[in-house]
Formats: sequence, structure tokens, C-alpha cells
Amino acid sequence: MRRFTIAGILVVGLVLAVAGAAVAEKPGPPPPVTIQILNVSDWHGNADPVGNVGGAWNISARWQQDRLAYPTLTVTAGDDFGATPALSNFFNEEPAVKAERLMGIQVNTLGNHNFDRGVAHLQQMIDLAGAPTSAAAPGTSYRYVSANLKNLTGNLTGVAPVAYFNVAGAKVAVIGITNEEAPTVVLPGSFGTVEVTDGVVAANKFARIARQAKADVVIVVTHKGVRNLTGTTGELIDFASDLEPGLVDVVLGDHTDVQFSGTINGILVHENRSFGGTYAKTLLTIQPGASGQAGSVTAKSVTFVAPGPAGALGSNNTSCTGGSPVPAFCDQAIVDMLVPYRQQLAALLDGQIGTTTEPFKRGANIERRQEVPLGNLLADGMRWRYGTQLALMNSGGIRSQLPACSYLPQNLTLRRGNWNTGATPPPFTEVGTCAGYAAGPPHDIVLGDVFTVLPFGNILNTRTVTGVQIWQAMENGVSRIVADGTGTDGRFPQISGFKFTFHYVSATGCSAPKTPGGSDWTVCVPSRVTSVALSDGTPIPYDSTTYTMALPNFVNLGGDQYFMFNDGQGATQELDAVVMKEYMQAFGPSFDPTSYPLDRITKLP
Repeated sequence: MRRFTIAGILVVGLVLAVAGAAVAEKPGPPPPVTIQILNVSDWHGNADPVGNVGGAWNISARWQQDRLAYPTLTVTAGDDFGATPALSNFFNEEPAVKAERLMGIQVNTLGNHNFDRGVAHLQQMIDLAGAPTSAAAPGTSYRYVSANLKNLTGNLTGVAPVAYFNVAGAKVAVIGITNEEAPTVVLPGSFGTVEVTDGVVAANKFARIARQAKADVVIVVTHKGVRNLTGTTGELIDFASDLEPGLVDVVLGDHTDVQFSGTINGILVHENRSFGGTYAKTLLTIQPGASGQAGSVTAKSVTFVAPGPAGALGSNNTSCTGGSPVPAFCDQAIVDMLVPYRQQLAALLDGQIGTTTEPFKRGANIERRQEVPLGNLLADGMRWRYGTQLALMNSGGIRSQLPACSYLPQNLTLRRGNWNTGATPPPFTEVGTCAGYAAGPPHDIVLGDVFTVLPFGNILNTRTVTGVQIWQAMENGVSRIVADGTGTDGRFPQISGFKFTFHYVSATGCSAPKTPGGSDWTVCVPSRVTSVALSDGTPIPYDSTTYTMALPNFVNLGGDQYFMFNDGQGATQELDAVVMKEYMQAFGPSFDPTSYPLDRITKLP
């Protein structure tokens, strides 16, 4: 018995000694790792370059090279389809989603334009994005995340609030946030019964969940943007400022076509130019935690890349070689995927309808803060077609310059090259060429350009409006211009048959939003707008006097917060792109943007 006890003591001692040695030799945390986040903002299915910059086949080849430098996660933040060029728009948006799969997008969120065709269509795109690789779904699958959508059941499947990725051993959480005003900037009913809730509340909630799940990095991709050139105002700035400190490492913005980067509330925040005009490379150095523990980000930085000049595709836009100039970066798999769509589109839209001495500008969303010749052209066509006294086009419905370099006709002898429209204003520029075509001026306009400028398929309405409605509508139209005169918002009006004056430093008379902090007005009392008159100078009083007006059905149903028109009036007419085509054919074939005096909207401090 004594011999056994002594032996037992020796065994126990040996076990304790081994255990102690094991504790002493327990490994510490892994070494730091640097990962890369690649992203585009507000891409809108621009599979081809815009102004010789961007394009799916160009960016994809660049990303393939970028991924050689660091372990990488590739993301975007909504509006990847919707309001797309004809190459995607005419084919149910499938080319846009297939291009994203081939580009290597891994996670995305939902913006307002993803709902343009309603939730049934959106579900088709979500399914295509997530489908296994096949001939019908080339490339690799990606997923959509949005944490602030209520009532998803019965409307959408396959959308989660957060997605987790292992990138070089680091656990990365990506939370999606949809812009709260999204239902007000699409046709009513497009969201089904889905409701968009407070993005800050949702982001904080799921960031805490991600931290509890031992995420080393928490990223938010949100369809919110900066509203002025200095990056001091906008929903993206407000969102980052209101997040709970210490929960989120990076916020990637979208939506407003403003390049911005900065540290807000301890968070790296940035947004790219839209349509692939820039993409961002974000580097994060991470110290992973010890076993069972979350790590932390120890360094973070962002670099913007302007992916141009993109060069030109050869053999009628079917090959990465043979164009002039030959693209330095080109993913032939994406070019091949687009070929059958191009061929079908050419038969429909390559017919020439006119020429212009220089492009009708649209770069940098200038039409969303001031009168532009393209807006006048569109509004004049609407008023001409229906003989109304007035016409109004919301600038958010204008999606491209004219001619549209994002539309590539098969006929490479068309004169669409050698243009340079200059700065509009700094830091935004619209310079370059429709690469691969004969030089202008004049520049040839084809039907595909018209459908690229007006991709939504809006039906025009005609109706009567009162002086009160006109004044309130103009107040809404200029309500999102900020105090320095900049800012971009799709509600800004392009008009015909009348004129008005507004003062952007004055406080807007639009108020009482439905969404806290939002811009979905329920009241617009004229404040910034100080005068409204017919084109001949006859005042339009703020009273019940009536006038006839042509406008898109989207605006007539209260879209872009034009709630004053949502009163059940309006006769349905024709497709906006068809009216534009007929107007240009009637008054062409030659057009000159400089012939417009731009005296309809007077913008004053």
C-alpha cells in the first residue's frame, strides 16, 4: 500500500510537471498580417469604360494583378445594376451581374437602384449572383448583405445582415447598410413590403455581434455618399460620425460620385468616383488574437486608382487585341461573355440619328446642381411632343453624356473619338475619348446613346399643375444644394417653358421628413426659390392658376420627393427615350450644346 502511494505521488508529480511545461510553452498570438480590400462604388453595370476609364474587362484585369500583392477581399456597395447602359439594361441586367462574378466580387449590399424593377426582378439577380458556376453563370458566386431591411420574408431570400470571410487567417466581418431614403427615389411599390430602417442602429447591432463572434476586422459597406467636394457633408459623413466608437474599422461608401477618404470617429471612411471612374485599394494590417480571441487592426490606409486610359477593344469590340490603342489591361473572359449581347444590341440600336459639335456634358453629375444643355434638350423635347406649356425632367433620370462613350456601336467608323470637354469644375473632370472610333467633331449620335442617357424606361405623363405646385416643386428641386453651392441630388430640375431663381445659401423651406434626418419631405414652403415665371417673363404666381406640364411618371408619382405632384392626376403618354429620339430626328440632324444660353435657372448665393 505504501509502495503504491509513493508511485502514485511520483506519477502525479510527473503529470503536473508536464502540464506546467505545456503552459509555459503555450504559443502567443500569430504574427501580423496585411490584407487588401478592393472596391468600386456606384458601378451601375458599366461593363465598358466611360470616357476611356473603368469598364469591367479593364478593372478585372487590374484586380487580377493587384491580388498578387496581398490576400484580398473584393466588395462593392450597391447600385451595381439599375440605371445601367443599354448593354445590360436591355438584357434584364444579367450582363452586369455576370461581369461582377467574373470580376471576383465577393460581397455587395443593396442600393436604391437595385430595386428599380421591383423585388421579383431583384430576387432573380440575387439568385444569379449566388448561383454555382456554370455556362449560364460564369465566374464565381457572390452574396448580398443588408442589416437594415425589415420584412424580408415574403419579399427576398438570400440577403443576410452580415457575411464573414477568412482572409489570410484574419476573420473579416462585412455588414451591409442600404440608404434609408431608397424607397423614395424609385417607383412606388418597388420595395414590396420591405422597409428600410435606421442604418446606424443596425450597423452598431451587427458590429457588436461580429465582435462577439471574434471578428478581427469589421467593415461596413453602405450605399451612402458624400454631398460636397470637400467631404464635410453627406449621409456617409453623418453615418460614420454616429457609429459607436471602437466597433467598426472601415466604412466603404457609395452613391454620390465623390472621391473622398478620411478618418471619422476613428474609422477609415472612403468613397470612389462612380461607374468605375476610380477604384480603391485599402490595406489593413491586422494583429490576430491568440487562440479563441479576436485580433485588432493596427494600421489602415487607402489608395485610389483611376483605371484608364482603358484602350479600345478590337474586331468590333470582341477581342482584347487588335484595337487602337490596345488595352493594357483586359479580361478576355468578360469580353467573350458580352459578345452575344453586343451583337443583339447592335441590330436594335446602332442606327445613327444625328450629330453634335461636342458632347452634351454630364460628367461628375453636374446636371444635379445646375442647368445643363442636355437637360434643356430633354425637357424641350417633352414639351414639343405634347404641346404643353411646361416640362420638367429630374436630373437623376439622366444617366450619361451624349454621345455615350459607355455605349459601343459595332460600326467603328462612326465619329465618336477625339473629344475633350474640360474640367467641370475641379476636382471633377470629364476628359478623354470614345476610344477605338474615328475622330470628330462632329460626333455621331446613335439610338443606343439615347437609351443610355435614359435607361429607366420611364413613361412620360401630361397633366395640369397649379402655381403653388410649381413653386413647391422647384423648392424641392434645389433643397439638397449645400451652402457652398455644391452638392448633387437627382431631384434637381431640368426645365422647359419657364424659369426660376434660387439662393443656395438660404435655408430650404422643405422640412418634416418622414425618415429622421432624411430628405423625404412632407412640406416644401418656398424659401430658396424667390421667383418663377414663364419663358416670356410672365410671373407664375403662388396660387391656384393652372398650367399644362409634361414630366416623367416617376416624378408624377412623387419620386425624388416631388410629393406635390402625387395627387392621382396625369395622362400616360410615351417612353421618354422614344420622345427624345423623335425630337432629335425632327430638329436635327446637327446639334450644338453651346447654342443653349442656360438662362432658365438662375443660381445665386
